[in-house]
Amino acid sequence: MLITSSRKPSASTRTLCKVLAAFFGSDYFNRGKMGMVEVLESSHGSPLLIVGEYHGNPGNVSIYDPEGFCALSAHITLVASSTPYTRFRSAVPVVVGEGSLASALSGMLMLDNVKVSPGSLAVIVSEDKMDFIENDALLFTLKVRSYRIYEGDSP
Repeated sequence: MLITSSRKPSASTRTLCKVLAAFFGSDYFNRGKMGMVEVLESSHGSPLLIVGEYHGNPGNVSIYDPEGFCALSAHITLVASSTPYTRFRSAVPVVVGEGSLASALSGMLMLDNVKVSPGSLAVIVSEDKMDFIENDALLFTLKVRSYRIYEGDSP
């Protein structure tokens, strides 16, 4: 998976992108003036996650499938925790949760969806938030204000 940001990201958006890349063990790059075609080509056939902004803060997460169609778009609010940022181990995270958002997220990011967190790296997903957990410690939360899952062709 490749993670990037909107064209002119704020410091908090760049930080979130770097943390997400470390969490998922993915690549991150600054988008700059690259258009969507160039960004999609840079993903080399893997999913693409783009973090957008709203009033200078991370405000949107969009996941594109390897063919370049937007598969998921979510309006989010970042809720930081007191746990400091660390480099994550090379463990593969899992998605914990039931419902359409958890199923879609695990499918698009090619992660296992389990009922109980095994304890290392997990994204606990409900219909209104995503908690990012390492060794049972909350790293941060993405509060999901709304989301849309696209089937077939992208709008």
